[in-house]
Amino acid sequence: MTKILSNIISKELKIFYFKSFRRRSKSLETLDLIKECYRDQINFFNDHIDDLLNSCKKNESKIFIIDSLKKIKNFEGCNKKIMKFLVAELKKLDDSIDFESEEIQFLFEFED
Repeated sequence: MTKILSNIISKELKIFYFKSFRRRSKSLETLDLIKECYRDQINFFNDHIDDLLNSCKKNESKIFIIDSLKKIKNFEGCNKKIMKFLVAELKKLDDSIDFESEEIQFLFEFED
């Protein structure tokens, strides 16, 4: 995984968790909880994305890759920005992966 993708995931998940906990008191305990949540989620994302990228290197089918992207889309904290950079990373990794917009359009549909 590239440093840019890793940074995007980290930043977006931190924002997500700080927004999720904004109604709680701003105590040290709350901040520790937020930090624990986003660290766990960052590791979870990184593990799954590394598996996906390794599968892509092994020339898995496009259907397998799209199914893996569907799973990642449903992870807590995933958003359009993360998905956009992930799809771009996949395309850079393997030029033969050619997603048609109709095939992956649903990956970028998130509720605000």
